[in-house]
Amino acid sequence: MYPANSAIRHPAFFNRYVEEVGPGKIRDLMDASVNLLEQDLHIIAKSEGTFAYAPGKWSINTLLRHCIDAEIIFAFRALSIARQDPHPIRSFEENQYAIASEKAYDVEMLVQEFIHVRRATALLFKGFNEDWLSRSGKTDNGEQISLLSIGYIIVGHWLHHRKILHTRYGINL
Repeated sequence: MYPANSAIRHPAFFNRYVEEVGPGKIRDLMDASVNLLEQDLHIIAKSEGTFAYAPGKWSINTLLRHCIDAEIIFAFRALSIARQDPHPIRSFEENQYAIASEKAYDVEMLVQEFIHVRRATALLFKGFNEDWLSRSGKTDNGEQISLLSIGYIIVGHWLHHRKILHTRYGINL
């Protein structure tokens, strides 16, 4: 279900994440996402982190590292828009980040880091005034992205990867 709100503005690429999220106030959605993420990560921590469902695909640990990296980047983007930074919102290449990250992961460290990052992201959004959610910035491709959309993207990004962990990696979340 796509959230109906005029403050939702983002490049079409992000629809797949935004559409994962149901309607609701972003602060409430963020709070609920913290609880769901914690439950999921405690299950994932019992999995074999080096498992990849096919040759050339990311391991579970690399997927978690990607989700953490992406969330930190999106939180910075949200902060930039909230503070009305005039600079373009830079894109990043997820595969380059995955390749450049350390390969010897400690899954328990990844779990703890992701929980802390999500809690910090939820607190960041709680600190935004409600009227700021319609603020937007321009991407380095010249497209508009709103603060509210970034909140939905953050929540939906995990929901997207959660489905992949279930359908392709066989983790029952």
